[in-house]
Amino acid sequence: MIDIHHPGQYRSQKIVSVTDLIDRIGKKKIGLCHGGFDLTHPGHVRHFESAKKMSDVLVVSVTSDQFVSERKGRGRPIYPEYVRAYMIASLSCVDYVVITDAQSGVEVINLLKPSVYFKGPDYIGKQTPGIQAEREAIQKVGGEIKYTDDETLSTTSIIEYIWNNVNRRKLLVCIDRDGTLIEKVEWLGSEKNWREQLRYNNDLISFLSFLKTKYDCTFIVVSNQAGVARGLFDMTTVGQINCTIDGELRKQGIEILSWEFCPFVDARYAAAHPEIHFENKFVQETTRRKPRIGMVDDALRKLGKNLSDFDSLLVLGDREDDDKQFAKHLGASYIDVKQKSYEELKNNVHLH
Repeated sequence: MIDIHHPGQYRSQKIVSVTDLIDRIGKKKIGLCHGGFDLTHPGHVRHFESAKKMSDVLVVSVTSDQFVSERKGRGRPIYPEYVRAYMIASLSCVDYVVITDAQSGVEVINLLKPSVYFKGPDYIGKQTPGIQAEREAIQKVGGEIKYTDDETLSTTSIIEYIWNNVNRRKLLVCIDRDGTLIEKVEWLGSEKNWREQLRYNNDLISFLSFLKTKYDCTFIVVSNQAGVARGLFDMTTVGQINCTIDGELRKQGIEILSWEFCPFVDARYAAAHPEIHFENKFVQETTRRKPRIGMVDDALRKLGKNLSDFDSLLVLGDREDDDKQFAKHLGASYIDVKQKSYEELKNNVHLH
């Protein structure tokens, strides 16, 4: 979902609660449209205009983010509910907008008891459980269902057209984990309550969503995990942490195609620090640790890709010695994410 900051900027006197709406409309003939209305397009506008011609008051019920995501899947809705509601409220043919926590229009039909419930022509003859329940609900409250006859458009088909036909730069984004994707915790995984210690960098996650809107992104995570070599946690724990973070990112429409980590330390480093206990099997002459680029090579091999497949490379990190040098060795642009807001991150995109 595209993250739009400052929800207060998207207020409208037309956007009201169902309770307030009932008090305002009295006994007027209410027309109701219901849906997700993601990426408001001409098909939606024509549908609302036709519905208004047959109503004293036209109400549009907008499905909340949670239920759009459950129905449409990862990456939807494109815009949060308050932006979708604001877009519709800006149309002169719409009198009121409500946001509802329901997949179908049944709940709002029962509350508002509209005279007419409007659906597009693509719903004529449909027998899905959702539309069947809506037909029964409008009948029970003494109203009727009508189908507008405007040409239909699909948000899903528009999104597919953009993905398939708009030529976007291919961008490989290499993301550090600790201190970048999540807040820094000293040796995360060394304690059993590591799940409670997880804190996500929401500005960074919003920034990743922003990058998706501008570029054809391939996201990979690369992290040094010397805690394994020190015996503070094992590789299974690292994998569990990565899996937990991955699940949260997927909920927000971010797909990490490869999670790479290096549990080893260089023999030279281990010899220079005799005060630190390292497990021998995790000490190697040469490792894939950042600032080396071995983890990126491994990730691309698994994905069947090469660096030459990308127009630009970007590294997101928080350490000069590891991440910035890693970006230099990779020939990538670098953004230090420490204490940077979403807006600051956006303003720091300067790709080679």
